[in-house]
Amino acid sequence: MITSRWRHASFRTQIVFSTMALIALGMVAVTFGIQLLLHQTTDNTINTLLEERNDAVVAAVDSASGTTLTVPAEVLEPGVAVYDARGRRVAGDLATVPTEHLLPLTTVTTTTYTRIGERARLRAQPFTTGSGVSGVVIVSEPLAPYERAGRFVLFACIAIGLIVLIASGLIARWVTNRALAPVVQMADRATDWSEHDLGRRFELGPSTNEIAALGNTLDGLLERVAMTIRAEQRLTSELAHELRTPLAAIQGSADLALMRGEVSDDVREDLEQIALASRAMAVTITTLLDLAREPEAAQSTATCLLGDVVDAVVPLVPDKLALARTAGPDGVRVAAPRDLVVRALSPVVENAVRHARSAVSLDVAVHPAGVEVRVGDDGPGVDPTVREAVFDAGATGPGGGTGLGLGIARRVARSVGGDVLLAEGASPAGGALFVLRLPRL
Repeated sequence: MITSRWRHASFRTQIVFSTMALIALGMVAVTFGIQLLLHQTTDNTINTLLEERNDAVVAAVDSASGTTLTVPAEVLEPGVAVYDARGRRVAGDLATVPTEHLLPLTTVTTTTYTRIGERARLRAQPFTTGSGVSGVVIVSEPLAPYERAGRFVLFACIAIGLIVLIASGLIARWVTNRALAPVVQMADRATDWSEHDLGRRFELGPSTNEIAALGNTLDGLLERVAMTIRAEQRLTSELAHELRTPLAAIQGSADLALMRGEVSDDVREDLEQIALASRAMAVTITTLLDLAREPEAAQSTATCLLGDVVDAVVPLVPDKLALARTAGPDGVRVAAPRDLVVRALSPVVENAVRHARSAVSLDVAVHPAGVEVRVGDDGPGVDPTVREAVFDAGATGPGGGTGLGLGIARRVARSVGGDVLLAEGASPAGGALFVLRLPRL
């Protein structure tokens, strides 16, 4: 889940969070290092302090003692005690030290350190005076002040770390916004130019930096897009000229032959089929030409009533087929020109008529963001293995046809922000169910 969210996060967000993560790891490492160094320094300081106090007491006792141990009062600070060779206390007081920790230290023969939890640290140092009298000096140092200082440093490191982390995040956000702002502007302009003005270019000069290199790359892409569109428009014009002339001749010849009336019924039926097919092909060519020559028509602000569009395609269903029509709410407007919407819906209805056995259905559904026109039939349906292939140019089914209708319908629908889809499952009548989706006002 986290990996998926990270993958879909914006590049700006990834940079900011990566920076903050690295800073956080760095601050944790610094805090750990400071605590380790502080612990080591504190240990050394306490040991040095205990050693100096031990040496001071031993020196004072050595100078003041004769045949017996004598401890000057001025060296008897809190936490200092002197014991004779038998472990009997001579002077000083360590009442705060538990007996089980203190007794083993009163008779040590080598310098010994002992820690009493988090409360204190003890140092026992045996000595022998110049007159030959032996004893042990025990000094203690409370650890509470050092523990408080350590906690203060830890909290200070955490607070500073949070401040640095937040500041680094804000700085990273500001820097990435500044760095990526030209990229965002260039992407928006490239998108706008590719749709409305293919002649515009960034022209940032030599690729001396990343932005200039990106601009040159986008200029190259725009040039290739422009060349592709110009080639398509040129090819479409040439095809239109090459196709329309013989198509008009075919249609005219069929109409003239029908007007003479001197043909048999079988020939008349064939001529009517030729005339009908030629007219359908003429409509197909006209639609393709309009899309290729005037792509800006798809971006038109014209709208239409959904009911008018459905009314326009109802005559495509012949009387021999039953039409089940479910009308949507009155006054629903589609955010697209009426002619384009009709051209997107007509091939879908014609496909249903071609494959229906006895009935065709037209259902309208209205959603907050768009509308749907569902066209169903009671034919054999669509083989699941060729679901997407039905929209490919030249794909035909058992009912015949040119193989262009559904592909053109999808292309026209997408040009106005909609789509044509083959619905999952069958229509209510058991055949195929196609859905035309359109944006609404």
